[in-house]
Amino acid sequence: MLLTIILACIGGLALLTILIYLYRPLYHPKYLTDLYDCHVVITGGSSGIGKELARLFLHEYGARVTILARNSDRLEECRRELSPNLSERLLCLSVDISQSYTQVENAIQHSIRHHHDKPVDILINNAAIFYARSFHQTKPEEFEEMIRINYLGSIYCTQACLPSMRVRGSGRIVFVSSQAGQLGVFGYTSYCSTKFALKGLAESLQMELARENIYITLVFPPDTDTPGFKEENKTKPKETQMINETSGVLRADQVAKKIIQATRKGSFTCSYGLNGFLLTCLTCGAQPVTTLHEIIYQSLFTGLLRLIMLRVLNSFYKLVRKNKQIP
Repeated sequence: MLLTIILACIGGLALLTILIYLYRPLYHPKYLTDLYDCHVVITGGSSGIGKELARLFLHEYGARVTILARNSDRLEECRRELSPNLSERLLCLSVDISQSYTQVENAIQHSIRHHHDKPVDILINNAAIFYARSFHQTKPEEFEEMIRINYLGSIYCTQACLPSMRVRGSGRIVFVSSQAGQLGVFGYTSYCSTKFALKGLAESLQMELARENIYITLVFPPDTDTPGFKEENKTKPKETQMINETSGVLRADQVAKKIIQATRKGSFTCSYGLNGFLLTCLTCGAQPVTTLHEIIYQSLFTGLLRLIMLRVLNSFYKLVRKNKQIP
């Protein structure tokens, strides 16, 4: 019996060694030790997660920050709150990133000039909207609006910032997806589809940019206590609320701190809590890895997690059937 256990351990270690050798990380981003004077562009930064990101970059790291958002009143309020004595380090621009690439490009060029011709070091694509309604209640124009803001807005901003990153020879690009970008959820047909799209974009773009020392981070936050979340809850179907209660709600500053941590490391994914970690392992698919830990966890746990998730999905489907409503 003891010999069997010893042989099994030796076999397991040998298999693990082979696994690490054959499937070592695809790239090794350099850790960003000093963020002082880095030029950070944050979309949707006038409230919620984006605002907390701006606060941290400005006050804890001494970075230069450009916020892009649509609501000029909220931007002005944000500017007064965040930079009463840092007007040179914070630029707030009212721009609709979903409407025109030229408009976005002009805003980025303006921000570079404002920050003394400082190229963009970090872009955080955080702007998003969502409608918490079932498919038949969501209007076609609402689907279109979400695609333009959540997906095309990220493309426009990324294309506008990449030239300055290439000139510098380095950069970080963050796409704030969602746990709803990993798992289809009742009431999120319009939202999930745009957040799933960011995963495909991030994976493809990382393969293109790895040789240029530009790294992608894909963020999967759970429900977060923001003004947008409070607005969402006003129209959220009961089924959606009951499903979301299984994950809990985080504060915006908790989400923002981990985004910065993952961005500095150059990690491809950023998840939250045990549920987020397990869901990211389960949905890793063909995405790149940046640490040996990811390889080990994903290789060992994916099969088991699939079985667990089937059980979880079954409970969600039972919940939906139990609360059946006639359209």
